[in-house]
Amino acid sequence: MTEEEALLENGDEASWNHEVQMLRQRKQRSRTVAAIILARTLFAFFLFWLVFQYILPSTPKTLTEKARVELKSHVLFEEGVPKISRKEFLGRQKKLATVLSKAGVDAFIAEPSPSTAYYTNVSSDFDLSERPFLIIITATGEFAYLAPKFELGRIATLQMVSDKTKVIEWQEEESPFGVLKKEMGFKSVMLDEHARFFIASGLKKTGMEVVDMSREVQGLRAVKSHDEVMILRAVNEFTLHVVQALAKHISVGDTAADIMQAARTLFNLGGTEVGDGVWAIILFGEEAANPHGGANGRKLREGEFVLIDIGTSLWGYGSDVTRTFVPQGSKVSEELLGVWWTVYAAQTAAIMLMRNNKTCSVVDGASRKVIANSGFGEFYTHRLGHGLGLEMHEHPYLNGANPEKLEGIYVTAKQARTLKLKIEEGFGIRLEDPILVTEEGPLLMTGARAQGPYQP
Repeated sequence: MTEEEALLENGDEASWNHEVQMLRQRKQRSRTVAAIILARTLFAFFLFWLVFQYILPSTPKTLTEKARVELKSHVLFEEGVPKISRKEFLGRQKKLATVLSKAGVDAFIAEPSPSTAYYTNVSSDFDLSERPFLIIITATGEFAYLAPKFELGRIATLQMVSDKTKVIEWQEEESPFGVLKKEMGFKSVMLDEHARFFIASGLKKTGMEVVDMSREVQGLRAVKSHDEVMILRAVNEFTLHVVQALAKHISVGDTAADIMQAARTLFNLGGTEVGDGVWAIILFGEEAANPHGGANGRKLREGEFVLIDIGTSLWGYGSDVTRTFVPQGSKVSEELLGVWWTVYAAQTAAIMLMRNNKTCSVVDGASRKVIANSGFGEFYTHRLGHGLGLEMHEHPYLNGANPEKLEGIYVTAKQARTLKLKIEEGFGIRLEDPILVTEEGPLLMTGARAQGPYQP
């Protein structure tokens, strides 16, 4: 018997109707309350999910996640750094023409290389073959290129910069060098240092005199313009920020592969080009006794330095930064800390001399003297540094045999390595910062030097 039937049996019809109505209202209210409670419960669960999923940051666990948090403020920095302008490319070509005229040669000839990237925006990414594709800038400022006829369509897509371009095509059955001689009538040409031997040989066979790339031409790239400095500063500062972000979270037990994976992720935050150009040498303990590394793959152990030599590129210009540091939560011996400060003092001695017109050998000698006076001279086996720009290593080179004068962007680099201290395996220490050499003195392209073995 239902509740309604029971009410009808125990009372009159009017009372029954009233009671049934009241009962139905109570049931409706109960269902409404239940629906409200369910809706509120589901909404509360949704809010909790939303908070934990999007609002409350999850605790970073891996080296990559932790370091990424440190680098958030530098995301997509490359978008704010201008590329080299057309006006600057044309100005470079005019300067080169002036140097060629003074040298008494008819033209500068190069294959796609860092040199053509500098003068014409044709990078070394262009695939070379046995068929010559030559970029030519004459002593009168004319721009031309020699190319196989069937390649002209592909070459035309390159974003070469010039006021006016002369195209010299050659057929498969022709000598490209003979065609060049006939079209241009050159008697003497200067060949880019990156050109392959058969290019020089082919030019000589036509009767042209081929002279080596002069120091004056090398010097054009060594002295950096304002826009080049802006690019180099941006990419080198970013590289140091990456190293510092990594250093805060590298710990005993990590491998070089772990660190490299994290580094790639961080560089990708800077932009597409910055992320694509990453390279690194990551060494622990005795591995760093070999400046360019060797067999590695083991885990970082307690009591060891971490050495990270790392870089990338932005608009073709490179970064090259090295730090040697003690990982988080670890310690190294007092002897090792003392050698770190010796290397730092050697870098300081070199940087203090870095100004225009100082010779490379003198600056190299200043750093070498500090290392030698500390008893580690025989282990200072590497040059002090090198030029930095469109190539990671370019003119001039800072070593004891180079009389060239400083002017432009340079990199300081020191390392001491020894087996004489109270450790069995040995070690290596290197500190490296790009420096802009000016009349007033050195300017750090990284923005800051290492502050100590615990503060890279």
